[in-house]
Amino acid sequence: MRKGVHLLFDAIRILQKEPIEFWFVGQAQVDVPAELRADPRVKWFDAVPRDSVAEYYRNADVFIFPTLSDGFGLTQLEAQSWKLPVIASRYCGSVVQDQINGVLLDEVSGSAIADTLMSLCRSPQRLVQMSSRSEVSEEFSLRSLASSLLTL
Repeated sequence: MRKGVHLLFDAIRILQKEPIEFWFVGQAQVDVPAELRADPRVKWFDAVPRDSVAEYYRNADVFIFPTLSDGFGLTQLEAQSWKLPVIASRYCGSVVQDQINGVLLDEVSGSAIADTLMSLCRSPQRLVQMSSRSEVSEEFSLRSLASSLLTL
């Protein structure tokens, strides 16, 4: 729940008539409502081996991370390394540059997620532009991490 998955569930319900597919990868650690389990737009993948993760990033258009409590979500960096724009809450570190390589949600709610997705659907070029600017910044590179560790 602290990852905001229930808010994604709300967004799916709001967008029930829209041609948007949602993929959930990883073990479900919450009870998933029956109507969402049965929704053909919602795909459920259990935990996948590390060497298979790339397939899911490669086949996605956007990564949604509506966490309510993460100090820093490494999955954002993974998504950016695959050129995915990230829709994220403001509770997960300074990775997303709002409207540059993704969208930072001012309000973390199902309606805010739904509104953001609809906005991107109406402006696919904006999604393409965000994707072209999505990359792991030097601040989060292995070189920067190594330098920080050596300084310690």
